[in-house]
Amino acid sequence: MGWDSTPRTVQSDTHANIGYPFTPVLVDNTPEQFKEALIAVRDYLDRGQLSTPIVTVNSWNEWTEGSYLEPDTVNGLGYLEAIKEVFGIRK
Repeated sequence: MGWDSTPRTVQSDTHANIGYPFTPVLVDNTPEQFKEALIAVRDYLDRGQLSTPIVTVNSWNEWTEGSYLEPDTVNGLGYLEAIKEVFGIRK
């Protein structure tokens, strides 16, 4: 999973990093790194500092930007399994 909003821009133009859609490209994320980030978020939520302990994780199918949770041929169910392992039913 990554983030690349450049498909939504004019490819011949150059732009300063002024916010969406002209933001940096993120690449080379793995389900393991994603899981580490989820653990950090869960730990933060567990500290009870928010009145509403809820977080938006990611988009389900932003294939154009390379940021999706759906299974693929590279990582299989890796990102969904990471969510299940971190936020699934606690024993």
